[in-house]
Parts: sequence; C-alpha cells; structure tokens
Amino acid sequence: MAVDFQVVHPQESVPLTSVTVIPGPPRSVDIIGKDFRSVDEVLINQLVAESVVVVNKNRLLATVPEELDAQRVLSVKVLSRRLTVSERSLIRFRVGQTPGKVTGILRLIQLFLKVLFTTPGTDIFDPKLGGGALRSIGRSFGVMEGHDVLNNLVIAVDNTARQIVALQAKDSTIPLDERLLSAKVLRSEFNKRETTVDVAVEITSQAGKIGVANVGL
Repeated sequence: MAVDFQVVHPQESVPLTSVTVIPGPPRSVDIIGKDFRSVDEVLINQLVAESVVVVNKNRLLATVPEELDAQRVLSVKVLSRRLTVSERSLIRFRVGQTPGKVTGILRLIQLFLKVLFTTPGTDIFDPKLGGGALRSIGRSFGVMEGHDVLNNLVIAVDNTARQIVALQAKDSTIPLDERLLSAKVLRSEFNKRETTVDVAVEITSQAGKIGVANVGL
C-alpha cells in the first residue's frame, strides 16, 4: 500500500454560539460553544490565540494576539484535536512534530489540494500539471470583484479533478479509496472585510468514501 508524508491536517471546527470581546488588559474573547473538551487551538482573525483557558465544556477564554490589539475581532474559530474530513473541518497545512503518513481518503484529499494549488508551469517534471487556484489569490482587486475569484476557484476545482482522473487512469495499482471519482464545490464565500476566501470541496473516491476539504485562503 502506497503512503504519503502528511502535510494536510483536517481539524474539526467546533460550532460556536456566541463570542464576546473583553477589553482587558489583556484583551481577550469569551467564547460559548458546543463542546470544548478536545480544544487544540483558537484562531482569532486567522492568528493563533496566545493563551486558551477552558472554563467548562461549553465556555472558554482566549487571549487576543498582540498584533491585533488595534484591530477589530472579525473571526474566531475553535479547532479540536479530533481529525475529521467533514464540512465542519478546517484544513491546516503543516508538518507535525511527529511526522506522519497518510493513506486512503486523506491521501486523496492531500493529492487533490496539492494539484489544486499548483500553478501550471511551476512543476519542472510536469509543466502542464496544476489547477491554478492560487492565480487570483494575493492579487489586488476591489471588494466587488470577489465573485470573479470564486468563479475561478470553481473552474480550478473542475480542472484539477479532470487532471487527477487522467493521471490515475495510468496506474492500476492505486486502491479505489485513493482513486478520484468526483469533486465539487459545496460552498464558496468571499469575506469583503477580511478579503479572504473560504471554500469547501467535496471529494469522492471510487470506493464511495467522501471527504470534505474546507480551506480558508
């Protein structure tokens, strides 16, 4: 069985009920949510909170990073240690302290994201490879042009799916749970205030297993 070095970590995002900013010092947020018993970290405006205190199952306090002292709190995510590939999961790209390996549907998701975010012409071994999803990310554009970025992402997902299906058709040793059947965008949102894009892609293997890649860019 083939394995890949793990660089994609899908973590469950705990559903939140309310977030209250406490002026401090230190400035912090009081968060009420579903279940904080397995909290890994808290993201405030995409930055990791400096400290987290779980008061009880449904309440925690998190200190706002110093870099955000003069900024409004626009987004808060509480990530669990539970690794899942559901629509509530958030994909994190990182190398863990203990290197791991991936197989099955997670390996397929990792391959899909690698190709999706590859710009054609940048892979010297296969210049045509790449969904080109990063072409629009990082460019300067007006907030009203966000729909163009979302449309380009949908096109990039379709291109990536076609490329992976064609590549895998050449290798009969790939197991069905790592062989792509289809991919579709479940949700795509452009946040005008943060100029960020959130996209959820449903990836289905030929074994019928389904994983959701939920990525914030």
